[in-house]
Amino acid sequence: MNMIVLQSLSGISFLLMLHFILIPPLKLSRRVLLYAYILFCVIILSFPLNNWGTPILLIGCTLILATARNTYRVTNLILFLLTWIWSVAADYALSIPLRFLGIDFNKIYTVLPITLLFSLLHAALCILPCFFIGRRLHRRLETDRGVIPPKMQWLLFLEVSICSFIFLINIIFGSLNGYPTEILLFNGVLIFSFAAANFLIFLVLYRTLQDNKRLELKTQEQEKLTEYMTQLENHYQEIRRFKHDYINILSTLSAYIEENDMPRLSDYFERRIMPSRRLLLNKDETISRLSFIKVLEIKGLLYTKLIQAMNLDLNVTLELRQEITRIPMNLLTLTRILGIFLDNAMEAAVLTKERRVHVAIIPKDGKLFFHIENSSPPPAFPLEKLAEPGVSTKANHSGLGLSTVRLLLESVPCVQQYTVYENGTMKQILELSEEAQKTERQRIFPWLPRENGAGQNRQKGRAI
Repeated sequence: MNMIVLQSLSGISFLLMLHFILIPPLKLSRRVLLYAYILFCVIILSFPLNNWGTPILLIGCTLILATARNTYRVTNLILFLLTWIWSVAADYALSIPLRFLGIDFNKIYTVLPITLLFSLLHAALCILPCFFIGRRLHRRLETDRGVIPPKMQWLLFLEVSICSFIFLINIIFGSLNGYPTEILLFNGVLIFSFAAANFLIFLVLYRTLQDNKRLELKTQEQEKLTEYMTQLENHYQEIRRFKHDYINILSTLSAYIEENDMPRLSDYFERRIMPSRRLLLNKDETISRLSFIKVLEIKGLLYTKLIQAMNLDLNVTLELRQEITRIPMNLLTLTRILGIFLDNAMEAAVLTKERRVHVAIIPKDGKLFFHIENSSPPPAFPLEKLAEPGVSTKANHSGLGLSTVRLLLESVPCVQQYTVYENGTMKQILELSEEAQKTERQRIFPWLPRENGAGQNRQKGRAI
């Protein structure tokens, strides 16, 4: 009876550890399968197989997590093994002091008060650290997504797997010999030494990769600054050309005035000067609206892309009537997504007679909407397929932009994306929630009801 209590509490403790540590979203069916398998191994298989059931537990759980379609699949595999190692280390941290107090495993398994005390202490040592570490880990992974390359993640998984295998061999060897004090101490020292070494390796590696990521971001910022300076140089050249044209215009006007040829002067004014005036006023008005954006990264991106569109002789308009001082989304991710949408909009607009690109940034009801609209030929594929890798309207299927957007949006909370094509117009809409902080609650306690759709990513497409 005591063994059933001990194993049941141990299984529940391990489930709670995984619940706090593993990174969502895991599908409900996958989560139920994982938890049911753990309880089956811990409560049922542990009695006939004893410690020999542990390899079955680890292999089965690894396969369940490895076959899950999850953005953090490899990370969850590493975290699962680390959670198991932490649970084993906590077991030794309690068993060794009890052994010196004269309480061996037989008393832990047979005396109910000692069984309950051991189970509660073990649960506290396991669950509480996972709760606080999990919260911090999820926040850190949200902001530092992509810091650890996929190949490095697989190497870390291999390293943790080897350590788990070594621990497993020592645990089974110890159980076969009745866990004498010498083996118990040896296993405890071994596990704690490996755990400390792994912790230091992960810490140093993560900080090194984080520094490399910062250098990469600085390089990207420098590239954007260089592009901005190039645009300024181009504008300076345009001003010089306009000055030259302006002198020519004044000379022509002067000739008509000297000859008192008012009909030709009026015709020249209407044909040559008025269209240029309207074009200059439109460009100036569009660019001047960027002053409402106080977020420099987004302002720089839009400035560069709008000037690029104007240089392609596209009819560019910008709708922005309120100041934008804060954007509830990772700015690097947002600039990549907006850059892809704007590039696609320009490429499609140049193929149409209207040559129209419209950008609107609208704060409304606690949300921020980015609306990019352009004239476009009918897409060659249904909208829901355009975001799939390898599906492209470009030559040699070179377009990877929309599939990249889909991957980026998988890791971004409180963002919904809509794609619509109708009446020769393509629309890309991003809806950013101002209540991103609520998703942390949903990430930690996914069984709670969602609030206002927080934490959802949706991509809608309407067929032509």
